[in-house]
Amino acid sequence: MNLPKKLKAEIISAAETIDLRCRVLRPGQPKEICHYPEDDFATSFHLGIHNDHGQVICNGTFLQQPHEFFKNAINPYRLRGMASDPLFQKQGLGSIVIHHALTLLNEKKCDLLWFNARTTAEAFYAKFGFSPIGETFDIPLGGPHKVMYKWL
Repeated sequence: MNLPKKLKAEIISAAETIDLRCRVLRPGQPKEICHYPEDDFATSFHLGIHNDHGQVICNGTFLQQPHEFFKNAINPYRLRGMASDPLFQKQGLGSIVIHHALTLLNEKKCDLLWFNARTTAEAFYAKFGFSPIGETFDIPLGGPHKVMYKWL
């Protein structure tokens, strides 16, 4: 499958993230579990890349949220629901979303970005300077995960 001509991440609505979240991260599960309570908070934002037909093929959600491991963080954000359409995986779309998010988070004076990464994605995030912390844990229907973080 060809990549779209315009490869840029842009702000999208929470509703635009649901289909890809469900298909990639929670296949076969009810759509209700793919909507996060924090999706519509004023401090939350969603980034996505559209294909040439207007469908979101990569997205990530960024939530202002603390974590117990990082009590000294002043304005921490959490990445949640990062997903790429299987037809477009390993083609750099996730990197575009992460880079754009880091720019926006810097503008928001965010000092820490953290998330629960699937262990299969740990190497991807390490390329951006994210580090694992704590023990591996299992998320029901999601598999083994590790908390990863980066001070900004």
